[in-house]
Amino acid sequence: MKKSVSESLQRRRATTKADFMNNKSIALSLLVIRVTVFILMIVWAALKIIRPEAYVGIYAGFYGTTVGISAVYIIGGLQILFLFAYLAGMFKTITYGGVLLMNAVTLLVSIPKMLPLAGQEPNLLFYASFPVFGASLAHYLMREHDTMFALGKQQVPSTAS
Repeated sequence: MKKSVSESLQRRRATTKADFMNNKSIALSLLVIRVTVFILMIVWAALKIIRPEAYVGIYAGFYGTTVGISAVYIIGGLQILFLFAYLAGMFKTITYGGVLLMNAVTLLVSIPKMLPLAGQEPNLLFYASFPVFGASLAHYLMREHDTMFALGKQQVPSTAS
């Protein structure tokens, strides 16, 4: 009995990082992150086209910048194209990095809304920025392993540790 348990443990230890990372559950998990982050972000991008006037105020209030409605349309259109490239798994370093950057900026500008300032209650909805940022960071770090239904160049993960 002890020998079979010992042999089983040795077999488990023999599994390399590459074997683990090539597991289909990892690829499926990364696909789920890609699709769900896309769904969240495409809604916000589409709203820039549907209700650009609302985003003029958002840019002023959150980012401290003045933009016109035409600029909001352009930003929304470019963001939609960018997000479809992300969904397709194309240009992973650029698109996954861009999504990470967008979510990092959103998190940073949302922090004041999370803090109780001047007797106001914090807006708990902005705390959702943390898991979205975390998912985006994890996705970026594991981008070369995101191979399921990805159209981008498939990279073979390094087995070196």
